Amino acid sequence: MECMLHLPTYEPVDWVSPGLGDIFLDVGAYTGWYAMQAARAVGPSGRVVALEPDPSNRSQLETNLSLNGFSNCTVLPVAAWSKASEIGWQSNDVSVWRKVDEKQTTTLVRAVTVDSLIDDLDLPDVRWIKMDIEGAEIEALQGAQAVLRRVHPTLFIEVHETLEPVSRFLAGFGYSIEQSAFDVPPDRHGWILARRKR
Repeated sequence: MECMLHLPTYEPVDWVSPGLGDIFLDVGAYTGWYAMQAARAVGPSGRVVALEPDPSNRSQLETNLSLNGFSNCTVLPVAAWSKASEIGWQSNDVSVWRKVDEKQTTTLVRAVTVDSLIDDLDLPDVRWIKMDIEGAEIEALQGAQAVLRRVHPTLFIEVHETLEPVSRFLAGFGYSIEQSAFDVPPDRHGWILARRKR
């Protein structure tokens, strides 16, 4: 809850502006700040799909959605990755830093590709993808190539020493970074807003 209360002063949250009726994919939803803001913005004609593989974070996410009366948000207990698999999960005392870790073998979570998820849920027109997954950005984007090529959603991504490979990957799909901000200079950790060039 402390993270959620201070998020607007820490992250450039005003960059994320889904509209009424939009479909918003929240990859790494944590306890739901973006999912709830998006659910309010897209309204009953829109839809939010929130991916959160960590059980304790997901429980708080579901509680927050319920307490705020949102019925247009689907929560899924999965991670986004480059292929469907069971993948290692690194849990630690700081809930915001829990993440996929291929070397971890004691705790596994289900991973899916964004493309297969969109097909399975019949979401042909995803307008926004927000991603905060502690360094797994490239792997998740590799699993979203069809939607990037076909639909061109706006992307809000927290980068964790991955700015250069993320930028290069997205450029291959015609995307450019419109805005960026970093709290660990020069570009080790921060946020980017990317859209496909017109």
